[in-house]
Amino acid sequence: MNTTLPLTGRDAERTQLRELLTTGGTIVVRGAAGLGKTALLTDLTNAATEHRVLTVRGIAAEAGLPYAALHLLCSALPAELVRLHEHRREVLERAVGLRAGVAPGPLPVCVAVVELLVLAAEERPVLCVVDDAQWLDESSAFVLAAAARRLGRARVAVVFAERGERFGDLPGLSLAPLCHAESRALLESALGAPLDEAVRDRVVAEAGGNPRLLLDAVRPAGGLAGGYGVVPLFCPETAAVATTLTPEARLLLVLASAEPLGEPVRLWAAAARLAIGPDAAGPLEAAGLVSFGAWVAFREPRLRQCVYGLASGAERRLVHGALALATDPRLEPDRRAWHLAHATVEPAEALAESLARLADEAGRRGGLPAAAAFLEHAALHTADPRLRAERAVAAADAHHAAGAVDAAVRLLAVAELGSPGTAARGRANRVRARMAFDSGRGGPAVGRLLTSAQDLELCEPRLARPAYLEALGAAIFTGHIDVVHAVLARLATHRPTGSDRLLEGVAQRCTAGYAAAVEPLKLALKTLDNDHENDARSRLLACLVAPDLWDDDTWHDLTRAELASARETGARTILPYVLTHRALAEVHFGQFAAAEALVAEAEALTRLTGTPAFPHAACVLAAWRGHELPAFAESCFENGGMALTTARYATAVLRNGLTAYGEAADATRDVLDRDGIELQGWSLAELVEGAVRSGDLTTATAAADRLSERACLSGTEWALGVDARSRALLREGQAAEDLYTEAIDRLGRSRITPHLARARLLYGEWLRRRGRRVDARGPLRAAHEAFVAMRAEAFAARAMRELLATGERARRRVPETSSHLTPQERRIASLARDGRSNPEIATALSISPRTVEYHLHKVFTKLSITTRTELHLVLAARAAE
Repeated sequence: MNTTLPLTGRDAERTQLRELLTTGGTIVVRGAAGLGKTALLTDLTNAATEHRVLTVRGIAAEAGLPYAALHLLCSALPAELVRLHEHRREVLERAVGLRAGVAPGPLPVCVAVVELLVLAAEERPVLCVVDDAQWLDESSAFVLAAAARRLGRARVAVVFAERGERFGDLPGLSLAPLCHAESRALLESALGAPLDEAVRDRVVAEAGGNPRLLLDAVRPAGGLAGGYGVVPLFCPETAAVATTLTPEARLLLVLASAEPLGEPVRLWAAAARLAIGPDAAGPLEAAGLVSFGAWVAFREPRLRQCVYGLASGAERRLVHGALALATDPRLEPDRRAWHLAHATVEPAEALAESLARLADEAGRRGGLPAAAAFLEHAALHTADPRLRAERAVAAADAHHAAGAVDAAVRLLAVAELGSPGTAARGRANRVRARMAFDSGRGGPAVGRLLTSAQDLELCEPRLARPAYLEALGAAIFTGHIDVVHAVLARLATHRPTGSDRLLEGVAQRCTAGYAAAVEPLKLALKTLDNDHENDARSRLLACLVAPDLWDDDTWHDLTRAELASARETGARTILPYVLTHRALAEVHFGQFAAAEALVAEAEALTRLTGTPAFPHAACVLAAWRGHELPAFAESCFENGGMALTTARYATAVLRNGLTAYGEAADATRDVLDRDGIELQGWSLAELVEGAVRSGDLTTATAAADRLSERACLSGTEWALGVDARSRALLREGQAAEDLYTEAIDRLGRSRITPHLARARLLYGEWLRRRGRRVDARGPLRAAHEAFVAMRAEAFAARAMRELLATGERARRRVPETSSHLTPQERRIASLARDGRSNPEIATALSISPRTVEYHLHKVFTKLSITTRTELHLVLAARAAE
């Protein structure tokens, strides 16, 4: 979870602050701790792409050091400090301890600071951000405020953030607590696991609209057990307060902390069973710990956890027992069982059976974390060794699915201490195999998945089918075709269900070829929703089958449904897989921003869980955007399976976009020698274009023939459209034109907008090369607009070059606006056109790389271009004018 508070409910404040970037001036953001002042400042600095950003932060430990904060400001402006008027430089250096002498008065220092900021703003505007201003030393606070009043029309914006009213005479922006709806929205965005609705309402009420308090309450999401549990924390301050309470008041405080809903009727019913009267509430309210009303609300959510953490084991068991007795078993059997589990130390089979039976109900309230917690307590309260082992394995499986790997390992050890039967051992081995694959995804882990499926076939055939699918998916993912053959050899002979059809179809696809598998796979995808024995991991294989069949509608529906399900249930272990599949789909639907967000989320999850990252979607997204593949993508070329195929496909997309056609063909040439499921069809289309444009018509024809065979078998508009586009590259005259128009028509009826834009680009290029420049402008303009909207930079530049070659004059801004470039912008643009990097340009012109970046951003805006590759075209057009 980010340490910076997400910005929810602050649109008006963001707008007001961003206006400063245009107008300049000073503003003070005021608010209590945790309301989001720092988050607003971070958002503002991120938006200030055309500004030089200076940051000063007040430090409580340095509040007694005169000019300590001003020293930080001067340290950020060494070049400007040297350029100050000699007298003012001396004043400022003496003030901050850089020169010996008597410290000057505040007014001369203020004048020097004003000149320093004006000098800093000569090349571009300055944004000066002063966070935690309440902790500034007195001298710096006075000088910075006085300087802010004297900046006048200088291109400088100054933003302070403070608690209290230290800078009360300056224009202010006061932050109010979030409303209930905004707090709920923030909580939804921050939760890493499902949380019971009633508990969400209680957390929102206790946080009182303070974003930080709200987020702190759910940061240990795993221990919350979906809202049933309370994560104990130790807080010395709370312990000190608790020692001043009467025994009754202390027990009432612990009782309130153990009741996660904050429901007063249940609380007082439980208190009565402990012989605690209403008078015990007085000291708690007087101390500001708890308020008793419509909610039993702690002063802040984390205080509940601190109170629960200071309670002894005996106290916790006592209050949970009272809460169990105060809970109606007919209306809330799951909550009653939860409290009984925490009130009971010894094994109790009736309780264990109840917890196991209610795990599904708990899962509906709090997702996989809640179900896993119920199954764990069921195991721990089971006396029979064999049954205890079975329940421990079930709990381990649920914990692993929820992302709690440590808990899963612990419960597998509990299972081994019992007397696991053959079935329990088989399920335990499957959990271990999953954990091994998730942590390394190597060949041995794939073999363990296959072995676990074979073991389950002997003892639990019902679980063997999805286990085989999981092993098959892992084998395809990593390129272990031997496992595919082993799965095929072990197929059962019983009547196929949806999962068996998928299993058989994929096995045929990998062994007998595309033609033999298409119809079985189509049937498998249609019947998949009716197969209740299929688990989430085996359904991931279907997310790979759909694009292999060029079935964009099913691909969209499957990936969207699986992502929603993983989020809703809190399946954190499988979520990175699902995010990657959905991100790949979003790239091909032209939704690059959505894909980027999904890739970032997957990367954050893998970092959090310590598992290997998924480079697949990141590589494909970078390629379509015209960027070199990420550094970590190098590992893809060292591995097999889908990782290698994806990296080669991404390389071909990138090289075709950059018109390095021979390199695109080389990246995908080996696709003719293989017929796997790992995105091979996509690579065929790239190979055709790369080979045709690089003059290798033999290879292009072979790839086009293979692609046509698949497209006819698939029959979707996506497949037939890409096929028509590819065959058009090999035709001449009217036949080629008919195929291009067919491709545009078919792809226009699909979700695959990037390939539609590429069909228009190729058609426009074909028209221009035949002298039909006017006819070419329509498809080229449509392609360019689509690529710019998607931010497919390499293809956008390619389309722009073709447009200019047709004599396109619809974009009159190209010659006209270039005349508005400043001399410095023209120099930087010329050097960038010649291939110089930002640091090289900075060295040549004696400016900073950030200044180069700032000027290039303005050049791109003025010239209406998106990449450096377009600079030589528009500058050449200007010279020709």
